[in-house]
Amino acid sequence: MMKILDVKTKSITEAKKEFSKIIKDTHETGEPTFIFNHNKPEAVILSNEVYEKLVKEYNELENKLFYSQLNERVAAGPGKLIPAKDVIESNPEHNPFTAFSDEDLFD
Repeated sequence: MMKILDVKTKSITEAKKEFSKIIKDTHETGEPTFIFNHNKPEAVILSNEVYEKLVKEYNELENKLFYSQLNERVAAGPGKLIPAKDVIESNPEHNPFTAFSDEDLFD
């Protein structure tokens, strides 16, 4: 087994031969194993626990980012609010009813 930056790596050929052992080691240590094909990383084997933790953390960070951006927009204050009636009257393309024929509207 070759180590790069203290990370477990295997070639695809080695991974095929030692798949059960790799799964067992990954489960026991919690450390990922990187699978290389022609010296390029192709896949990573993680234990299910580590994968679930990564997904949970990713989702939490995504939610934090969303609410952070939302709070920034609220803090920036409202933009100029334009009533829908004014928008529709100013440009017929924005009128949802002119985009449809009578047949489409009443089907």
